[in-house]
Amino acid sequence: MTGYVGLAVGFFGALLQATVLSDYPVLGVHVDLVLLGVVGWAALRRFEEALLWAVLGGLGIDLFSAAPFGASVLALSAAAVVAATIAGSLRTIHQYLVVLAVPVGALTYYLVATLAMALGGMTVDWVDLYRGVVVPALAVDAALGPVVVLVLGWLSRAVSRDRIAPSL
Repeated sequence: MTGYVGLAVGFFGALLQATVLSDYPVLGVHVDLVLLGVVGWAALRRFEEALLWAVLGGLGIDLFSAAPFGASVLALSAAAVVAATIAGSLRTIHQYLVVLAVPVGALTYYLVATLAMALGGMTVDWVDLYRGVVVPALAVDAALGPVVVLVLGWLSRAVSRDRIAPSL
């Protein structure tokens, strides 16, 4: 069941990101729905499910992006690994601390995506990119992270009777 949910979140998230949300910037950047969904799901559920979301959502983003094909899949997969690892450690302290995995997973995404663009032949001005785009995007992702984790927690309980599973 979660595979179908991942397909829907990945495709429609990428479509919304590329069309509607690109017209409504927050702090000068657009909201990365697919990134927030993948990182939030990795923080809440099994890593394998988040990896499926990363691949499906990354393919959707890559279809609408000018970046090298596969860069989003690679970056989202890396973000899912980091978020799942961090959330697995934080979950043992307190279950609400999994929200802290969102900004760290998002930073991983931006680092890997930027590196993939540079290796793919695109010209990347690292300082201007991170100062003008990535830092504001991280602020937006960190602010929306708790909301996304709450919504995905509800969705997790709606699609599966499993309790929130430990990662990795």
